[in-house]
Amino acid sequence: MPQITALATPESPQELELCTLYTSAEPCCMCAGAVYWTGIGRVVYALSEHALLGLTGDHPENPTFSLPCREVFAKGQRKVSVLGPMLEGEAAEPHKGFWS
Repeated sequence: MPQITALATPESPQELELCTLYTSAEPCCMCAGAVYWTGIGRVVYALSEHALLGLTGDHPENPTFSLPCREVFAKGQRKVSVLGPMLEGEAAEPHKGFWS
């Protein structure tokens, strides 16, 4: 099973710093913390946390801190680049009507 072992082997900090996480929605504060602690160097997201909150409202299955990931990363000691929101209208489509 060398393939599974290779997948389980952590990348070096230098390699992780060059990695980009692409996601359909902005990382919440907990996910932003995980991105920070794993050493990933860049995040690209489509739908902002603020826009997602507008779609979900106070739905109990999606509580939010309304805390942008940029603010979480700004409190850290290493830089995480953030690009987004991008294609926010397209990323919002699957959520429309789902949370009501």
